[in-house]
Amino acid sequence: LNVTKMVMSKRKLRALVEAGLVAGWDDPRMPTISGLRRRGYTPEAIRDFCDRIGVAKADSVVDIALLEFCIREDLKLKATRPMVVIDPVKVVITNYPEGQTEL
Repeated sequence: LNVTKMVMSKRKLRALVEAGLVAGWDDPRMPTISGLRRRGYTPEAIRDFCDRIGVAKADSVVDIALLEFCIREDLKLKATRPMVVIDPVKVVITNYPEGQTEL
Protein backbone atom coordinates (compact mmCIF):
# COMPACT_ATOMS: atom_id res chain seq x y z
CA LEU A 1 0.00 0.00 0.00
CA ASN A 2 1.28 3.44 -0.90
CA VAL A 3 -0.46 6.67 0.02
CA THR A 4 0.38 9.82 -1.90
CA LYS A 5 2.43 12.42 -0.01
CA MET A 6 3.40 9.86 2.68
CA VAL A 7 6.58 7.88 3.17
CA MET A 8 5.39 4.33 3.84
CA SER A 9 8.68 2.41 3.62
CA LYS A 10 9.53 0.78 6.94
CA ARG A 11 13.22 1.13 6.17
CA LYS A 12 12.91 4.89 5.69
CA LEU A 13 10.62 5.31 8.70
CA ARG A 14 13.08 3.37 10.89
CA ALA A 15 15.86 5.71 9.75
CA LEU A 16 13.78 8.70 10.88
CA VAL A 17 13.20 7.13 14.30
CA GLU A 18 16.84 6.09 14.77
CA ALA A 19 18.13 9.52 13.71
CA GLY A 20 15.87 11.15 16.32
CA LEU A 21 14.05 13.27 13.74
CA VAL A 22 10.73 12.05 15.15
CA ALA A 23 9.82 11.22 18.75
CA GLY A 24 9.11 7.56 18.00
CA TRP A 25 6.84 5.24 16.07
CA ASP A 26 3.80 6.91 17.63
CA ASP A 27 4.82 10.43 16.58
CA PRO A 28 1.79 12.15 14.96
CA ARG A 29 3.87 12.83 11.84
CA MET A 30 4.41 9.10 11.26
CA PRO A 31 2.00 7.14 9.02
CA THR A 32 1.74 4.30 11.55
CA ILE A 33 -1.51 3.24 13.20
CA SER A 34 -0.36 4.68 16.53
CA GLY A 35 0.75 7.88 14.80
CA LEU A 36 -2.61 8.24 13.07
CA ARG A 37 -4.42 7.70 16.37
CA ARG A 38 -2.32 10.38 18.08
CA ARG A 39 -3.17 12.69 15.17
CA GLY A 40 -6.85 12.27 16.05
CA TYR A 41 -7.93 9.65 13.51
CA THR A 42 -10.62 7.45 15.01
CA PRO A 43 -10.49 3.65 14.73
CA GLU A 44 -13.76 3.73 12.78
CA ALA A 45 -12.28 6.13 10.21
CA ILE A 46 -9.19 3.94 9.78
CA ARG A 47 -11.38 0.86 9.34
CA ASP A 48 -13.55 2.70 6.81
CA PHE A 49 -10.42 3.67 4.86
CA CYS A 50 -9.22 0.06 4.85
CA ASP A 51 -12.65 -1.16 3.71
CA ARG A 52 -12.70 1.34 0.85
CA ILE A 53 -9.24 0.52 -0.51
CA GLY A 54 -9.74 -3.23 -0.20
CA VAL A 55 -7.14 -5.98 -0.43
CA ALA A 56 -5.13 -6.61 -3.59
CA LYS A 57 -1.99 -8.48 -4.58
CA ALA A 58 -0.83 -5.72 -6.90
CA ASP A 59 0.93 -2.61 -5.64
CA SER A 60 -1.50 0.25 -5.43
CA VAL A 61 -1.25 3.97 -4.81
CA VAL A 62 -4.11 5.52 -2.88
CA ASP A 63 -4.68 9.25 -2.86
CA ILE A 64 -4.39 10.84 0.59
CA ALA A 65 -7.67 12.63 -0.13
CA LEU A 66 -9.49 9.32 0.46
CA LEU A 67 -7.96 9.01 3.93
CA GLU A 68 -8.90 12.60 4.71
CA PHE A 69 -12.42 12.00 3.38
CA CYS A 70 -12.87 9.00 5.70
CA ILE A 71 -11.84 10.97 8.77
CA ARG A 72 -14.08 13.92 7.81
CA GLU A 73 -17.07 11.62 7.29
CA ASP A 74 -16.51 9.96 10.66
CA LEU A 75 -15.97 13.20 12.58
CA LYS A 76 -18.94 14.85 10.88
CA LEU A 77 -21.19 12.53 12.88
CA LYS A 78 -19.29 12.79 16.18
CA ALA A 79 -17.83 16.27 16.53
CA THR A 80 -19.85 19.26 17.61
CA ARG A 81 -19.63 22.34 15.44
CA PRO A 82 -20.41 25.46 17.44
CA MET A 83 -21.35 28.55 15.50
CA VAL A 84 -20.60 32.07 16.71
CA VAL A 85 -20.96 35.59 15.40
CA ILE A 86 -17.68 37.42 15.96
CA ASP A 87 -18.92 40.96 15.33
CA PRO A 88 -22.74 41.08 15.70
CA VAL A 89 -24.72 43.91 14.14
CA LYS A 90 -27.97 45.06 15.78
CA VAL A 91 -30.88 45.14 13.35
CA VAL A 92 -34.05 47.11 14.11
CA ILE A 93 -37.15 46.30 12.06
CA THR A 94 -39.34 49.39 11.96
CA ASN A 95 -42.44 48.05 10.18
CA TYR A 96 -43.02 44.95 12.38
CA PRO A 97 -45.90 44.97 14.90
CA GLU A 98 -44.62 45.43 18.45
CA GLY A 99 -45.27 42.49 20.77
CA GLN A 100 -45.73 39.96 17.95
CA THR A 101 -43.45 36.94 18.06
CA GLU A 102 -42.82 34.13 15.60
CA LEU A 103 -41.11 30.84 16.08
